[in-house]
Amino acid sequence: MLVARAVDEEAHRLQKQGALDLWPSCQGQEAAQVGSALAVGPAPAVFPSYREHAVALLRGVAPDELFAQWAGRTFCGWDPRRLRFFPYTLVLAAQTLHGVGYSIGQRLQGLEDFVVVYVGDGATSEGDMSEAMNLAAVESASVLFVCQNNGWAISKPAEEQMRTSVAVRARGFGIESVRVAGQDPETVFSACSRAAAHIREERAPYLVEIQVGRIQGHTTSDAQEVYRSRDDLTKTRAADPVIAYAARLSDLGVVDAAWLDAVDTEVRELCERLQKEYA
Repeated sequence: MLVARAVDEEAHRLQKQGALDLWPSCQGQEAAQVGSALAVGPAPAVFPSYREHAVALLRGVAPDELFAQWAGRTFCGWDPRRLRFFPYTLVLAAQTLHGVGYSIGQRLQGLEDFVVVYVGDGATSEGDMSEAMNLAAVESASVLFVCQNNGWAISKPAEEQMRTSVAVRARGFGIESVRVAGQDPETVFSACSRAAAHIREERAPYLVEIQVGRIQGHTTSDAQEVYRSRDDLTKTRAADPVIAYAARLSDLGVVDAAWLDAVDTEVRELCERLQKEYA
């Protein structure tokens, strides 16, 4: 989570300098991404949206490979098949159908593991998401849908997007689901571990809706202060999952100042290398 935060912050600096064309931040969603990625393990193929940077780093995507796409250097900076982490998808919810189709294709080839599809709350309003959930349910596709609900589809608040939660909507398609808070990676890990076990045992889809906060704007081109209140932003930043989890582990004696300093040195050296690469 600390590495993902540092990479994200460095991307913001590089974008301001013109080295990156755009950057969609994952700040506030690190616990959801790290918890879910560790729960499913390295075997399942992952179909991300476009801000799953912590998941990408855990899957072995190097930060400079991650930045290459946003610098316009390449369509995809990494090997999707080797890492089982497919390219970012900027067309909202398109990856949901890709993931379901991939899962069905794996089954036809006799391959056993499942597929993970990441999606945001705004993308669940797209027709592709409804089609994907319906197809997954009807075909009993082994797909874990992970919805990171940060409460905003760019500037549209969740209460103006939908009348029920995403988890409730999934059940309407015949998909088992759960809704969990996303500030603690251990909570997310437990929920996604149970979801993964369900998919493997039942060979049926599952959806986990994770409620997260969005600390930065939708992307670096978004001025969220225009449509979000000061109180809302203050509350979201106060619940920062990276700071909260580091403090919790320190209080429990799991990590100490020396360990945190070592991580800080590691990420500082990483950011210096990225600065040289993209200067």
